[in-house]
Amino acid sequence: VLGQAGAGVVLVSRAQAARPEVAGLGAGRRVLVVEDLLAGETPEVELPVVGPDEVAYVIFTSGSTGRPKGVTVSHRGAVNTLRSVNDRFDVGPDDRVLALSELSFDLSVYDLFGVLAAGGTVVFPDQGETKNPAHWLELVREHRVTVWNSVPQLAGLLADEAGGTSLQSLRVVLMSGDWIPTQLPERLRALAPEATVMSLGGATEGSIWSIWHEIERVDPEWASIPYGTAMPGQRMYVLNGRGEHCPVGVAGEIHIGGAGVALGYWRDEERTAERFFEHPGLGRLY
Repeated sequence: VLGQAGAGVVLVSRAQAARPEVAGLGAGRRVLVVEDLLAGETPEVELPVVGPDEVAYVIFTSGSTGRPKGVTVSHRGAVNTLRSVNDRFDVGPDDRVLALSELSFDLSVYDLFGVLAAGGTVVFPDQGETKNPAHWLELVREHRVTVWNSVPQLAGLLADEAGGTSLQSLRVVLMSGDWIPTQLPERLRALAPEATVMSLGGATEGSIWSIWHEIERVDPEWASIPYGTAMPGQRMYVLNGRGEHCPVGVAGEIHIGGAGVALGYWRDEERTAERFFEHPGLGRLY
């Protein structure tokens, strides 16, 4: 990943710097110890002027092949998603999110930039406690976390840990990245009666999320939660192999269009051409 990314600098902690495997990262790169940087003076630098279509971040995802692909997302794409969520739920300075997702997983992009952009607070779990539901519950209650953003499995573990006690501070529950058990929304609503429970989906290549569905009553006959409708500024299509719209009930492939479509795969023109293309009537699609 470092080679494909073309990374010139690697940041490590002092404890990590002592590990033998870290020495191998220094070939052609600068390895900087964070504690040493914090101890020194920080020079003032002029920030560059960045346009909305320039690269905001690259997140490597294995996808279905096992070979990492660096998904390259623009500032415009990321901001469109963040604003959509913040506008819908009126996220502001009084909101707090518990940041459970690793920075290599794009749910973390909302935790950091979405909530901070609204003037809110990011609550981080203690190192070594990131997989401890009891610690999550403690932080939710201590800091009165209002926004929960995770894969469904972690939301389920929080509900298990809470038992019959309340999670009344939560007002928005965002679940994405995997199948949502049909019983989970009601369990969460019983613990947080005022919370809006949302299913979100899409792909890293669509700037975090492209589609959402507010989960209200779940029909006992449902096998799964509906996938939803496209988020503002984005489009979702089901197309056949000729790029034509599939009628209702006819299987096809999901395509993402609109502002969220990524710039492509970092330094990988071949795979970018395989997955991203210009549709004659619908614009650029993934």
